[in-house]
Amino acid sequence: MTDMTRKRFLGLSAMTAAGLALASGAKAAPQAKAANRRLLIKGADLLTMDPKLGQLYGMDLLVEGQTIAAIGKDLKVDGAEVIDARGMILMPGMVDGHRHVWEGIHLGLVVKNQRGYSARYQDSKMKLMVAFTPEDNYLANYVGGLTALSTGVTSLIDYAHIQHTPDKADAAAKGLKDSGVAGWYCWQTSHSPTYGPGATIPLAQAEAERGASPEPWRYEHAAKMRDKYFSDSSAPLKFGLALSANVKSLEAQRREITRCRELGAGKILQHYHTPVDPPPGGWRGIVDLEAAGLMGPDLHFDHANNLTDEDLRILAKAGASTCSTVMGEFPYAVPPSHWRARAAGVAASIGIDVPIALNNDYFETVRAAFWNMYRTPEGAKAAAEYEPEDVLAFATTMGARALRQDYAGSLTVGKRADMVLLRTDRFGFAPHGSLAARVVNFGAWADVDSVWVAGEAKKRKGEMLGVDMMKLRQQQIDAQLRAEEVAKTITFT
Repeated sequence: MTDMTRKRFLGLSAMTAAGLALASGAKAAPQAKAANRRLLIKGADLLTMDPKLGQLYGMDLLVEGQTIAAIGKDLKVDGAEVIDARGMILMPGMVDGHRHVWEGIHLGLVVKNQRGYSARYQDSKMKLMVAFTPEDNYLANYVGGLTALSTGVTSLIDYAHIQHTPDKADAAAKGLKDSGVAGWYCWQTSHSPTYGPGATIPLAQAEAERGASPEPWRYEHAAKMRDKYFSDSSAPLKFGLALSANVKSLEAQRREITRCRELGAGKILQHYHTPVDPPPGGWRGIVDLEAAGLMGPDLHFDHANNLTDEDLRILAKAGASTCSTVMGEFPYAVPPSHWRARAAGVAASIGIDVPIALNNDYFETVRAAFWNMYRTPEGAKAAAEYEPEDVLAFATTMGARALRQDYAGSLTVGKRADMVLLRTDRFGFAPHGSLAARVVNFGAWADVDSVWVAGEAKKRKGEMLGVDMMKLRQQQIDAQLRAEEVAKTITFT
């Protein structure tokens, strides 16, 4: 990195989210200290996602500090910020169990319904990872986290898979943390390219480097990031890791999982598909993990479309979790397995996966979770027994469980106040039906009025707090164009 680039990075990485907003000309909104914060939401219709509470109409909800303190009619509270939410729907914040957050900065560069998408996606990813500067990585994760929050996603898992140098990884971790989103920053321990801007190399070499086994420095730097950004166990964003891209043997899994656990990674991710007809003595995936005593509640299997009944039994027993990226996986030969995992007692979440290529409106992902069930006769039979609350659970209660966040996911007294307030006065937002039916079938990004994470407001009256989103969008476009010009100098043969 040049001296100028390093100075620019250090200057940018020293900013908080509010600082970046101020640099764009926005005014940061003051926030009360968490311990003293009191918020009273009056007269809302509560879609609690708590089976004991159900749907409550015209109710008040009190937040004290980070926690939901009371729910009731006509609550009287001194010294609280009061929000008139009559005619609006208050629901738990949504959860995304698998997202490559950085990709949101390049929204639309490649899209799923474009010919040759898969090859174009991998090609662009392998070029952008070396074209990005640390500033780009910061901005990408900062913008990506803000985008998630704006859509009503309060917690996510960032499968962080292009930050291939220490300074880029640091920048991405700080960007996501500064955005204010909750969940897990999970740095992937592989993706180690030897090429850079202006290079001409064989495609096979680039792909091999993308999936190579972790180098020792990666674990050393993971420990530094853990201590630098994630030392506060009570903070909304926590530390995890993702296994290397092509881990396809038991011994490789043993080495990587063991090392991740030694580092204290609370979530350990893997892009996973059950091996089909492995040869005698060959790698059998989850079955081998159980036999080796490696299964545990920290393991999180992404995609995992072809899980067998035995795989699901093992996952449920171990308390491990899965994520189906139901919108992106729609064209896959094997349908998403979220509903099968749930039926087997597995903590099953859903996610966007590739925000570069898909509509970031998370309500679309929620709907895709339901419609994908109709791709098989068994799924259609299960879908016929679902209610709207069952669909929304993938993005709330079930999603929180998959993220090891049982302290969130519903509007329940004592749980963390991760919440979304929806306007219902938009033309086209159904006035009839249950709260869950209205949200699942007709809800949209445009309806998100307010968002809170751990009781702290991130969005109010339709606007992100402390951020000039239009100016930030121009920064995003500028970074996108600059990185794409650099990427064009790289040739794969």
